[in-house]
Amino acid sequence: MYPFKSVILFLLQILLSVSCEGRASTFDFASPELVIASNGDRKSSEAADYLYHHLKKRVQNETAFHLQRSDQMEDQHGSTLYLELVPDLTFDYEIRNEKGRLAIFGREQATLRWISYLLIDHLSNFHELDVADLPPNYLKFESQKALFSMHYREPHLPSNLDADYSGILSTSSIDRDWGIWGHNLKAVFGNTIPQNCYALVDGKRINQQYCFSAQETYEAISSYIRDQYGNGVDGSTYFMIAPNDNDVVCNCSACLKKGNTATSATAAVADLLNRLAQEFPKQYFFTLAYRSTIEAPKKILMDNVGVFISTIDLPKTASLDLSSTAVSMFTTLASNWKARVKQLYCWDYISNFDDYLTPFPVMGRVKKQLVFFQGLGIDGLFLNGSGYDYSPFEDVQTYVFAALMIDPSLGVSQLVTNYLHRFYPKTGGLLSAYLNNLEGIVLKRNISTDVYSSFRKASRKYVDEEDFLHFYNDLIQLNKLTVGDERKKIDKLLTALAYTQLQIHYIRAGRRNGERRSGTDLETRINEKDVALDRLSAYVTYTDLKNYKEDDGAICTYIQDWKTFENKGLKRNDFSQIHTIGLSSKQNCAESYLLSDGLDGFASDFNQGWFLTGEDIEVNGSVNDHPDPPKQFALRCLVNPRHRMLVPDRVELYCDGHKAATYTAADFVLQSGVALLGKKVELEKNGSLQLKIYKSKDIKNSVIACDEIRLY
Repeated sequence: MYPFKSVILFLLQILLSVSCEGRASTFDFASPELVIASNGDRKSSEAADYLYHHLKKRVQNETAFHLQRSDQMEDQHGSTLYLELVPDLTFDYEIRNEKGRLAIFGREQATLRWISYLLIDHLSNFHELDVADLPPNYLKFESQKALFSMHYREPHLPSNLDADYSGILSTSSIDRDWGIWGHNLKAVFGNTIPQNCYALVDGKRINQQYCFSAQETYEAISSYIRDQYGNGVDGSTYFMIAPNDNDVVCNCSACLKKGNTATSATAAVADLLNRLAQEFPKQYFFTLAYRSTIEAPKKILMDNVGVFISTIDLPKTASLDLSSTAVSMFTTLASNWKARVKQLYCWDYISNFDDYLTPFPVMGRVKKQLVFFQGLGIDGLFLNGSGYDYSPFEDVQTYVFAALMIDPSLGVSQLVTNYLHRFYPKTGGLLSAYLNNLEGIVLKRNISTDVYSSFRKASRKYVDEEDFLHFYNDLIQLNKLTVGDERKKIDKLLTALAYTQLQIHYIRAGRRNGERRSGTDLETRINEKDVALDRLSAYVTYTDLKNYKEDDGAICTYIQDWKTFENKGLKRNDFSQIHTIGLSSKQNCAESYLLSDGLDGFASDFNQGWFLTGEDIEVNGSVNDHPDPPKQFALRCLVNPRHRMLVPDRVELYCDGHKAATYTAADFVLQSGVALLGKKVELEKNGSLQLKIYKSKDIKNSVIACDEIRLY
C-alpha cells in the first residue's frame, strides 16, 4: 500500500508542477501593474491610446490597479498589453498570450476597438472596474488566429442604431455605412430626373424604372458619390445600385446590346456597377439578386462589387433539408453569383413582420444557418429586423447576433443569460429562463419561424399561452423590485408584451375549432383585458414603440379596433359545425372555425380573426335548434386591394341541398374596409346549410377574406 501511495503522490506533484508552469507561461490578467503599448506607428498608437483611456476611466481603485501608457520599451514595468494595426494581416485578428505580454494584432481599427471593450470586460474579473454599461465578453484571450464568420455584420434592430454601441459590437448600419440603400436610387437625381434615365420599353419611357445604360444615369450617380462621400480614401462607403421594386426592364438599344432580356436587367446593371467600381476603387458597390436582377451576370465583376441574396424563400428552420427544392435553388443562386463577384452577402430576416411585439425565438435558427451560409462563401449578413420599431428582447438579440456573426460556435443560451444578468440584475433570471425556453422549443422541434405569420400560428407553434401569462404576471411582480434603467426597460417591455396578452384574450374569447368555451375570457377575465389595454396605451411615451407590425401597424389603430370589437360584443350564431373545402383543390381548409367563432375580425389587420383563402370555397354546416328560428343571414368580408382581398364575385346559399339564393358583389355594403352582406332567410330547424363563395374575378389571384358567417 505504502509504495502505491508514494507513486500517486509523486504523479500528483508532477501534474501540479506542469499546471503551475502552464499558468506561469501565460499572461497574468490579475497583475496590478499594466503597461499599454504599441509599435509606435500612428494608427497602432491611436488604438493603444483608445484602450488606455477607456480602461483608465473605468478603474475604481487606482492604488490596486495601476495603468501606464508607453511605446518605449525601457519605460515598461509590469505586464504589457500590446496593440498593433496590421492592414495586410491574413486574419481579422491575432492574439499572442505569453508570460508578461498579451499582444493583439488587428487588420482594421474597428477590430482593435471591439477587442478592447471585450478585454476591458475580461479584466473586470480580476480588477475593480466599472463595466455595467458594457456587453459581456465572450472572447477567450488565448493565443489564436481568427477570421470573422461574416465580414459585413448588421442586425437591423433599434439597439444597433446607436453609433457608439454599434462600434462596441463591431457592427455596421445602413444609416451610417451606406450612401445608397435598397430601392432608393432616386436620391441621386435631386429634384429632376432626365427623361433618358427612365426605362425605355417598346419605345415608351416608363417612369417606374430606370435605364441603367444611360450616360445621364451614370453621371448622376457618380456626381452624387463624389459630392457627398468623396473617393473613399478617408473611409469606404457602400452604395446599392438596384432597380425599383418591379419587373420592368429597359430594352433600349444600349441595354439590349449589353445583354438585357425581356425579364432580366442584370447585364446593364452589372456594367454600371463595374464602371462605378473602376472610378471609385475605394468604395463598394452592390446590387440585389432580386426580381429583374436575380440572374448572375455573365462576366466577372470588379473586386469592390458585390450582391445581396435574399433568404425570403429559404426555409426558416434551424436545420435545413439540403435536398429540398428551396434549399437547392438558394444554393445554386449563391453559387452562380459567387463565380462573378467577390463580395457575396446575404439578406436574412429576424422578425415576424406581421407581429413585432410577440417574442420571436430566432437566434438559434440564425446560429445554425450561419454555418450553411459560410459554406456557400457568403461573407456578409444583413439581418432584416424590426428596424426603427421596438420589439421585445431586441437588445439581447442585437448582442447575440453581433457575437454569432463573428463566431457562430458561441452558445446562444449562454450569451442570452450573460447579457440579461448584466443589464437586468433583478429580472434577468426570469427573462433568460423564458427566452431560452422559447429558443429551445423551436430548435428541438425544428419549428419554422416564419417572418410573416399570425399570432394564431405562433400560439400553435411555440408561444404556450399559459406559460406566457405566468411569465408576464411574474415579470409584473418582479418589476416592483427594479430601479433605474432596469425599471425603464421592463416598463417598456411590459407595455409591448401587453399586445401578446391581448392576443391571447382575443383568441380565447370565442370558439376554438368550433367549440364554444364554457365561459369566455372576455367575460371571465375582463379586468385583465382592460388592464392590458391600459398598459398597451402607454406606448405613446416611447418614441420607437408606435407599430406592432410592418404594414399599417399603428398600435393606436389596434387599440381602436379592440374598442370597436368590444362594443359589438359576442353575438348569437346558429350556424355551427362548419366544414370548408376548396372547390378546385377539394382539400379541407385550415382554420374553418374562424367562420363561426363568434369573433369579428379587425378591419385593420387581415391576420386578426379573418379566414383567408386563394380559391373558391364550399362551406357546409348545420343550423342549431333555437327557440327563435334564424331569420337573418350575414357574411363579412375584408376588402384590402393591396393584398388582393376583394368582395366575392358571388355567394350561393343552399338549404338542405336546394339553392335558396344567389348574391353578387352588388349585394354587399362597404363600410370602413369591410364588405357586409345581410339578407333575410327562411330555414327549417336543424337543417343543413351550404354556401359556395366565389372569389372576385376583377384581378388575378384574388383572395377571399371573411370572418363570420352568421345565422340569427
